[in-house]
Amino acid sequence: MTHAQNNTILLAEDDRSAREVTALVLEAEGYHVITASNGTSALSILLQDATIGLLVSDVHMPGGIDGIELAQRVQMNRQIRIMLISADPRSSFAYFPENVTFLSKPYDRRALLGAVDGLLRHTGT
Repeated sequence: MTHAQNNTILLAEDDRSAREVTALVLEAEGYHVITASNGTSALSILLQDATIGLLVSDVHMPGGIDGIELAQRVQMNRQIRIMLISADPRSSFAYFPENVTFLSKPYDRRALLGAVDGLLRHTGT
């Protein structure tokens, strides 16, 4: 995946183990990964770093901004691809943002990389 080297991903995940493993999988494919442990930090990073092409965020996070609200706020400020992840089914959310991909937990390496690759290739980056 040579296109991976030109793509920066922001990974917002409050579970330290999940965040570390997911970042390692993405980095092993050549993606540049920035991590955040909550939605507030992720939003701050996204508003300051225009090089980020994809946000991958857990839906349920502490700190006042969950993944769904994070996606909404980001979409109001910039064009970016977004993937939300959760152990809860997508249908369980009263509201789910438009143009956002959903990945169900638990996911394996192949599912994660397939979803990320599909999103980034779709944008032509």
